[in-house]
Amino acid sequence: MKCRYCGQLLDDKAEFCINCGMKIPLTQITVEPGARIPGSRSRKGISAWLKGSVIGGVLGVVFIIIGILLIISSIASFLDSAVGAGDDPLGAAKDILGGFGIMIVGAVLISIGGTLIFFSFIGFIIGAIDSR
Repeated sequence: MKCRYCGQLLDDKAEFCINCGMKIPLTQITVEPGARIPGSRSRKGISAWLKGSVIGGVLGVVFIIIGILLIISSIASFLDSAVGAGDDPLGAAKDILGGFGIMIVGAVLISIGGTLIFFSFIGFIIGAIDSR
């Protein structure tokens, strides 16, 4: 075996290194240069969990913003149809029904965005634990 401090070749039963004098642990493991030590992890860059959580969080915020804008536009459609109701009652009903469709799409986008943000938060926590 080799001394872990100076690299001197030693007898397998040696308790001290004959070169540097350091005490040799009884459970010394010989590892080839460049080999990965068992139980160690590579710490190169950001973990995949953290990358995924950032991407999911950004997408979630974008979906929520688009959903809010769609709901605001549908409310504007309701107000426009109420103002112009004297012209054509059926046209106002069509505007209101179309506004509800836009509002439903907006609500679905907000719920998808909220779900993405929730899972991004979970991924962030897992990535933080994984990178320790």
